[in-house]
Amino acid sequence: MGGTHTVPFVAELAVAVVVILLLLTTDVMTVVGFSSFGVLVYYAVANASAYTLAAHPGYAPRWLNAVGFLGCVVLAFTLPPAPVLTMAAVLAAGVAGRWLVLRLRKHRPRL
Repeated sequence: MGGTHTVPFVAELAVAVVVILLLLTTDVMTVVGFSSFGVLVYYAVANASAYTLAAHPGYAPRWLNAVGFLGCVVLAFTLPPAPVLTMAAVLAAGVAGRWLVLRLRKHRPRL
């Protein structure tokens, strides 16, 4: 279904269902831990990406991206262990799934 929607509505619905299920089956602090870990990983990736840019403005030197990355990683791993381990497993599963999809696409015969 290409081009009919400008947002990933299926992904949005899936995330909403998962969050609702988590809120109904766990305590809210666990869900906040999941969210916090996800946001910190997201910002760590953003800082790592910014670090690799060729040009940096004077107000945002490269070393600041390194400090931001390290700060995000340290904060992420100071969260309670259950959300950290769970979200690390979810992240690893996502990376493994993406790797598998790319590998299958590479070896698929072209028509």
